[in-house]
Amino acid sequence: MRTFGLILAAAALSLAGCAPVIIGAGVAVVADEVVEDRQGGDGLF
Repeated sequence: MRTFGLILAAAALSLAGCAPVIIGAGVAVVADEVVEDRQGGDGLF
């Protein structure tokens, strides 16, 4: 049972570490859409 707790804790910390990356990617997509709407063309990326 102790091993399961360690695995669960490692998974939770891994997901918490990925959150800034996921949020940053979402912000980049929104920024790209805004630039496309304002300037036309292909946007930032």
